[in-house]
Amino acid sequence: MIETNSTPGYIQPQHHYSEHGLPFSRVFSSQGRHPFEELEWELRTASIGNEKGEMIFEQKDVEVPVSWSQQATNVVVSKYFHGQMGSPQRETSVKQLIGRVADTIAEWGRQQGYFASPEDAEIYQAELNALLVQQRAAFNSPVWFNVGIESKPQCSACQPYHALINTVQGLLPIGEIVEKDLIGLPVYDENGLTQVINTKYNGKKKVYRINLRDGFFVEATADHLVCAHDSRRTQTLHFAKVEDLKPGMFMRVYSHIAETITPESSNQEISEAALAGWLQADGFVGQYEGTNSSLTIEFMVVKQEEYDWVIQHLETVFPDVHYKVSVETAQNEHLEIRRIRLYGEILRPFVEKYELLKRKQDIRVPRSIWTAANDVVAVYLKSLFQGDGYVTIHDSSTRVAFAVISKEWVQELQVLLTRLGIYSRSRQKKENRPDRYDMWELDVSIASERLQFLKKIGFISDDKQDKLVTSCDMEGKICPDIRFSEIISIEAQDETDVYDIQTLSGHYLTNGVLVHNCFINSVQDNMDSILSLAKTEGMLFKWGSGTGTNFSSLRSSKEALSGGGTASGPVSFMRGYDAFAGVIKSGGKTRRAAKMVILNIDHPDIEEFIESKANEEKKAWALIDAGYNGGFNVPGGAYDSVQFQNANHSVRVTDEFMRAAEEDREWHTRAVSNGEIVETLKARKLLMGMAESTWICGDPGIQYDTTINRWHTAKASGRINASNPCSEYLFLDDTACNLASINLLKYYENGQFQVDAFKHTIRLLITAQEIVVEQASYPTPAIEKNSHRFRTLGLGYSNLGALLMAQGLPYDGDTGRHYAAAISALMTGEAYRVSAELAESVGPFEGFPPNRDYMLEVMRLHQQSLDQVKPVARDQYLLEAARQSWQAALDKGEKAGYRNAQVSVLAPTGTIAFLMDCDTTGIEPDLALIKYKRLVGGGNLKIVNQTVPLALENLGYSENEISEILDYLNNNDTIEGAPGLRKEDLPVFDCAFKPLRGSRSIHYMGHIRMMGAVQPFISGAISKTVNMPSEATVEEIYTAYLEAWKLGVKAVAIYRDGSKRTQPLNTGKESPKTEASGSTPQRRRLPNERQAITHKFSIAGHEGYLTVGMYEDGSPGEIFITMAKEGSVISGLMDSFATTVSLALQYGVPLPVLVDKLSHTRFEPSGYTGNKDIPFAKSIMDYIFRWLAIKFLPHAEAEAQGLASALKPTETEPQALNGQKLIQSSQEQGLSFVNSQDAPPCNSCGAAVMVRNGSCYKCMNCGATSGCS
Repeated sequence: MIETNSTPGYIQPQHHYSEHGLPFSRVFSSQGRHPFEELEWELRTASIGNEKGEMIFEQKDVEVPVSWSQQATNVVVSKYFHGQMGSPQRETSVKQLIGRVADTIAEWGRQQGYFASPEDAEIYQAELNALLVQQRAAFNSPVWFNVGIESKPQCSACQPYHALINTVQGLLPIGEIVEKDLIGLPVYDENGLTQVINTKYNGKKKVYRINLRDGFFVEATADHLVCAHDSRRTQTLHFAKVEDLKPGMFMRVYSHIAETITPESSNQEISEAALAGWLQADGFVGQYEGTNSSLTIEFMVVKQEEYDWVIQHLETVFPDVHYKVSVETAQNEHLEIRRIRLYGEILRPFVEKYELLKRKQDIRVPRSIWTAANDVVAVYLKSLFQGDGYVTIHDSSTRVAFAVISKEWVQELQVLLTRLGIYSRSRQKKENRPDRYDMWELDVSIASERLQFLKKIGFISDDKQDKLVTSCDMEGKICPDIRFSEIISIEAQDETDVYDIQTLSGHYLTNGVLVHNCFINSVQDNMDSILSLAKTEGMLFKWGSGTGTNFSSLRSSKEALSGGGTASGPVSFMRGYDAFAGVIKSGGKTRRAAKMVILNIDHPDIEEFIESKANEEKKAWALIDAGYNGGFNVPGGAYDSVQFQNANHSVRVTDEFMRAAEEDREWHTRAVSNGEIVETLKARKLLMGMAESTWICGDPGIQYDTTINRWHTAKASGRINASNPCSEYLFLDDTACNLASINLLKYYENGQFQVDAFKHTIRLLITAQEIVVEQASYPTPAIEKNSHRFRTLGLGYSNLGALLMAQGLPYDGDTGRHYAAAISALMTGEAYRVSAELAESVGPFEGFPPNRDYMLEVMRLHQQSLDQVKPVARDQYLLEAARQSWQAALDKGEKAGYRNAQVSVLAPTGTIAFLMDCDTTGIEPDLALIKYKRLVGGGNLKIVNQTVPLALENLGYSENEISEILDYLNNNDTIEGAPGLRKEDLPVFDCAFKPLRGSRSIHYMGHIRMMGAVQPFISGAISKTVNMPSEATVEEIYTAYLEAWKLGVKAVAIYRDGSKRTQPLNTGKESPKTEASGSTPQRRRLPNERQAITHKFSIAGHEGYLTVGMYEDGSPGEIFITMAKEGSVISGLMDSFATTVSLALQYGVPLPVLVDKLSHTRFEPSGYTGNKDIPFAKSIMDYIFRWLAIKFLPHAEAEAQGLASALKPTETEPQALNGQKLIQSSQEQGLSFVNSQDAPPCNSCGAAVMVRNGSCYKCMNCGATSGCS
């Protein structure tokens, strides 16, 4: 029996049951027992470490099933457990997590009338719990994040109007950003710049103020997510709702990242700000009583420098206004008080602009100062600190301070200082005397911040300035970029209008403190939205990159303008936008997010577009050869100096074009303005041009427009214009799709695929996903309306590669492809059958009637595609089951319609694959035959994939033969050459990557053919990048494009490994081998006096010095390595090694050969280095030889010796790439295969290597992905 809430006073929601509701039976659960009782449970510690060996996440005593791996435990607990760490609300058991999701969905189903009876609802609830806890399936990440937290997941967390957001324009109220709909506005997050991509007004709500110990604060609603931690210096970002915060927790204050860079301002604006600051600090604004009741402003000064400052700025701002100077005697006889007074209504615009009638506790930073230029902000602050500021120098405390009676003003000034990259603290100073206000002090005390204050603000008078200079000469601390500030109180505020913004990164800074935006919106890419956003495109490019944009609506450079001349064309606009973005980056901000740029194949500028990015790539190569840094996002580096680095380019092609390319026919480009033919080109040349550009730089990708829209189920409602970022979801604009995936290997038992259990799983999941559609909260009315109108679902699977291998089927073989097609057909056919069953129960989706004929046409296309699947003995029953499901889906659909316009996609299943303990993700094959399982107590255990013995058994090998093959595999990390293994069986064990000691891997066409086999049975598309080896040719890419189209793939992105020049260690094409000379090698000694350079390095805290002696031509001839005291073991080893390398260089061993052999070797010490070009070293040897490559290989002398090719992209037949040498079996991350050489490090835990996962990357250490759930 599943328990329900019996709390006294609890009002049970109304449940609805109907004879038309769905009945359910038990398959995975037992009557009278909770599914959790069927499993054995234990307590574990979930933890994730980084490359430094530091623990970035740990939760002890979490309850998990014994059958779950430690990797699954770590990922699920760190990613999906709800509640702040250490709080009573924190989940501590997988039972809580799964129960929260499954029980909530079942309860929603009861309320919405999906079940035939209470008994059916109870069975469904038990079955869904069992399905999830047995790791048979998983919902996508957002479901685990949100379901069961609230009755309806909220996406309306927000902030009050006046909450200040850190932007490049200064500090703007969030309400103003929303009111002006400032889409494209650059705002700051934890990494630098991101962009506003949507805004929203959320009505009236109660607001809470979180006060931090250093004076910073955040104001937000109870459900707003903010970055908060239980302890200081926590590396992994953790977000919690405001309502879950408590005093003693810590929030991140970003001390320097939000510094703005602005153009210089006018003298008028500077002088106005200087006067406004002085009047607030040491002046009077108002109307005196008596004979002169005019508006009056009065400046009080006591020093000559102050007098000169005020007069100088008065003459700029009010050159024609008379001022009166009166002199008073001060108590200090050495001081002379002077009052400078002006009268008249001519002053009022100035007074109102700077809000100067506010006095005492009501004084605030003037609105115009928040967004003024930096020089204006600096003089405003200079006036304030001169008037009410001071410098104190003591042994225990040295600081610059400013003290007034207005708490709010001081805290605003504290935030304003962040605009100049200055961190400060504010504090209350109690006043015990009666009739006196407490003072509030702004304190710049950290040495690094005082120095910044001196450089950017300073004082007016010499005495204060000299004291400030003296304080900066004293030793002191450096302020870190991130301050962990303790929460001291959380105060409830009044109910008020609240607002929210969405950024590209999902995060932003308010008052310099990191928070999360709380809703997600699709990026529209249809023609109407492009035109409506035309006014903001300049901002999108100027301040970074935008989102997806199809520029085909812009007239080409070959078309005339109505006023004479010709249009600039889309590529010219792209060039200009990219140049603006480059300016921002050169200001030292952050890397720019990618933008999808699309152009239709019939656009007159298509050739220029195809070649644009490749041409810029060639320029980058030349710059790298000339010695420029080849890394991405390096200011002044090669890629920082060329264009089109901020966008992914794609060409949208039609069937007509592809046929023309195949037949080498002509292709017409047509004017955007009138459709007339502009130019006639060879279609094959165009497609070959795309292949050549892709070979060079990985762009453009191809979207097969005709194929995409041929399979469109809602043609009457509009065309499909774009996809989601991962490319698996293709449907109408302004729609959303919730995803779930099935672990296929769980359905393979006793040599058979369990069809009935699989179909039962599909019915459970489709019902659950359908229930979630109604309960989910959506960011905009348009998305909510369309999501309810079309109710698209995305059911998919994982572990296909493991399932095929377990059965002895090659991934790149006809039998494997037919088997995968049969499973995919069964999944989608059964999903549509359930959708039709749901339509019988609760009605078809709202958009079905106008699209009925179109949808049934697509259903028949799916069904007819089954005729292309050739039955073999082992999948005959699968194919027959698929045919039955499709026939039932059509029969029911013709009568009742369908509840959902789409039901299936193949997503990359990054993080959720770890939840299900999958060996492979999505449609991908296995990565390697050797895996490393993380142990509960730390470390890894090397094991052979369990699919290997299953495969060998299915292939007919005896127990003894299997044992010998497994022993060989375990000892050699490859199955190639195993005793007794038949050559014809080798393809069964081919994986995505080559093993370290092997030569086989799945051919890139094998990936495309698998996509083609499965695509006809998927509603949406397949998220996957086809990776080609570095030696692939342009012709092969061209052929891949053609084959992908012929096979019915909807979109394909191809990346040739090593095409980017980000790694200087890639070797070029092997020179033709010549017969070895019989002469004795000659040693080339260095001159007695030689040039040398010494480089200091540090690896994980271990310091060393590398000295390189050079020949007259600048090439290296000897090295010396110093790392320890003379006579120590490490010193002796380093000396011996350096001598060996020196002799190798002098006897003619090319440096690229040494680099190839010794870089990327892995042993201790390893870790972070502090060198931006080599941020992480796997060993001392790795660091030394990567440094030597960067320092010496790009030189012209190296090119003269034939070594410069080591730094160029491989053309054909290259050597093994250094970047491919990965972690050996004894190392922590345990990868036994040759990974892509330019896979990035993990942004979450810092692990050195991620692996390709669909169109993203996933981390094998912590389960994080670069964009896929």
